[in-house]
Amino acid sequence: MRVAVPVLPCRDVQAARSYFTDVLGFDTIFTWETPPSYAAVIRDTAEFHLYAESSVGPARVTVVVDDVDSCHDELRARGADIVEPLADRPYGMRDFNVQTPDGHLLIFSQPLTEYG
Repeated sequence: MRVAVPVLPCRDVQAARSYFTDVLGFDTIFTWETPPSYAAVIRDTAEFHLYAESSVGPARVTVVVDDVDSCHDELRARGADIVEPLADRPYGMRDFNVQTPDGHLLIFSQPLTEYG
């Protein structure tokens, strides 16, 4: 196996794609249909697919990064909705949570010690 790609339901794929690109710094891989009913975005090796769905329930996805402090500072400056502040957690991670317009929770995280 190489990678798992979360596929998130979105009320408005274009708005969700814009949030990922404009606020979270992702690049668009592709969109499908006009207006888009499906899109894919990527940043480094983190990839998300977004699809149109009228009934959206929130998902939780952890994105492991190399430098969570820099990531936090960048996303805060870009206007991300940080709903849980950056902190060291008792479960061995340093992380913060961003909520997307569709209510999905993205947990940007870095291990406090090396996995192993």
